[in-house]
Amino acid sequence: MNVKLIGHDFKCLQVELAQQEKFFCEKGALIYYEEGITSNINVFDKGVAGLLKRKLTGESIFQVELCNTNIAPKKLVIAGRVGMLPVNLKQISGGIICRAGFYVGSSDKVDIDVKLNITSLIGGTGLIMQKITGFCTVFLDVIGTPITLNLEPGQTVFVDEKSFICMNADMQSRMSSHFSGNNLLGGEGLTTLKITGPGTVYLTSVNFR
Repeated sequence: MNVKLIGHDFKCLQVELAQQEKFFCEKGALIYYEEGITSNINVFDKGVAGLLKRKLTGESIFQVELCNTNIAPKKLVIAGRVGMLPVNLKQISGGIICRAGFYVGSSDKVDIDVKLNITSLIGGTGLIMQKITGFCTVFLDVIGTPITLNLEPGQTVFVDEKSFICMNADMQSRMSSHFSGNNLLGGEGLTTLKITGPGTVYLTSVNFR
């Protein structure tokens, strides 16, 4: 499987599948696929609890499975609202925590679970976040060029909640709301997210006002 981001300000993802290779994406993310690729709609999670979990995280209850049944390589393109952030879950033990509704696609099946977090609610990212686990590369919806922060043990950053995309799942216990009157007067809101390493944090480069 070969994948590459294409475009300039508004990026999408081009995927080239070898014979019998599969790619999975969120319903509505597909731009096009070539003849020779079959498209099937699957229920992402089975049972009432699974369907409720998908709706709470902002995702569709359906997932598109794309498979190349042709001998020759075939291409498809998917897109989020503006850009795309690839995260290799093979290199992250325990998966990632991200904003609800940010999953776009993945090179294999993933599990998307609900995480209730009072810190994220106070910080402005919402009460419900997603925990995504699997052994593949997952592609998340982003606006702007993603910023990657590789934090060392004990290293702390204060993040504007509107800029947060995702982080290693094991960092959730080291994320808290930081209250500051100076932040409010400076136009950043009453709170920021205080996140401590070790681990990786991904942020958007777009400053929302």
